[in-house]
Amino acid sequence: MKVLAINPVIRKEDKARLIPHGLAIISNIIRRDFGITPEFLDINAYRYSDRQVEHVIDDVHADVVLLGSLIPVYKEVIKWSTYIKDTYPETTVVAGGSVASPIPDILLKNSKVDIICMGEGEKTVPNILRNLNKRDIKGIAYKKDGKTIITEPEPLILNLDEESMLPAYDLLPMEIYLNNQAIGMGREIDFISSRGCPFMCTFCYQPWGSRPRLHSIGFLINAIKFLKKTYDIDFVTFVEDEFLIDKNRAREFCNYMKDTDILWSCNGRANILANDEDLMKTMVNGNCVFIAYGFESGSTKMLKSMNKKQTIEQMETVTKLNRKYGLPVPVSFILGMPSEDKFTVKETIDFCLRNNLPLDSLMFATPYPGTQLYKFAKETGRITNEDEFILKIRDARDFIINLTDTFTDEELINLRLSMMKETREHYENYLSPDDVLEKMKKLYGKLYDKTNLSQEDLEHRAKHGGINIF
Repeated sequence: MKVLAINPVIRKEDKARLIPHGLAIISNIIRRDFGITPEFLDINAYRYSDRQVEHVIDDVHADVVLLGSLIPVYKEVIKWSTYIKDTYPETTVVAGGSVASPIPDILLKNSKVDIICMGEGEKTVPNILRNLNKRDIKGIAYKKDGKTIITEPEPLILNLDEESMLPAYDLLPMEIYLNNQAIGMGREIDFISSRGCPFMCTFCYQPWGSRPRLHSIGFLINAIKFLKKTYDIDFVTFVEDEFLIDKNRAREFCNYMKDTDILWSCNGRANILANDEDLMKTMVNGNCVFIAYGFESGSTKMLKSMNKKQTIEQMETVTKLNRKYGLPVPVSFILGMPSEDKFTVKETIDFCLRNNLPLDSLMFATPYPGTQLYKFAKETGRITNEDEFILKIRDARDFIINLTDTFTDEELINLRLSMMKETREHYENYLSPDDVLEKMKKLYGKLYDKTNLSQEDLEHRAKHGGINIF
């Protein structure tokens, strides 16, 4: 059996910065369970032309093709599944990830995908390979007589150490990823050490459920050792929703990292760290240089409507704590959620001015498939044609839909720009560019001199969380 894994282009306007964890983990499991090493076609990393991609597909002539990524690659999945099935009708095309799981009926209708892996693929994909001509498999969706059939779900993996694996790094163009920094400096790699988030914000798609499941501290430390030895990494970015969900594990990790020369970053939450200064101190002593927060709004009303489960006071506290320990304050905000009005907008601006925070990472409320926000947009008639809407989805900084009853489309677009301008001008009176530069050099030490960030890299950082906000 020949298996081809395809990682489509996700953002043509940006470099490939994050490794395709899902496809790479599944590829490693296939190699372990079947003795087959999948071919890995990383279009996102290499930015191949369509003709180059076709050549690879033709050369491999796979029995099974695995396609997966985030919802913005929807067009790419349609394109490549169509080419594969038109050219090699006997090939089975399997799709997974958020481009497939939340919209099985739509993807199956508009593409030539044969099977959708619904949710985690560690068990489902091997079962598909063992039963290519059968459809009585847990955790899949497929078409039969013009109707979408969704089978009984495969239970979520409870023991990630035993039932999952590290990604097949050796199948990826690691030098591309290691040198396209997303947040850190030097040779940076992104890592997922847990799955599941208990907070269930209305705008967030949660394919891994609300029950946190974590790799053990032993697995995590061994992974870091392996990555250092094999790829000489300088920086690890944890990209799961909430790295700090288990504080004891976080502390153990910090105790290990303080004796290494590796720096690291993670996503945090104001409600977790606001009342635990000792944890933040432990993190800083353990080489953590970056904790990102989704503040989303400076309005209590909006935070409640989003189900954020954090308060304005907690947000202000962690802002002060980050500054106390010399960390940047990378925060994201959302404009245009349902019930947003001029008063809540003013509250957000006032919050940022009061706390000396710019709105460099201000996103439009975007109803991604599988979220409560998507359900709201459909129920209120804002999404009438799902096929057309999904084709529009890109980055949340791009305006595609108005979820408010207060603002026109033009007003929302102009409001975002004016909010960003006002808060940025205020911030630059708080810290000069030279002050920021000195703080960056102090934070990253020798890695700062080791890293040559292009203008493209700097613009990416400004848009995606503001690593240079102190």
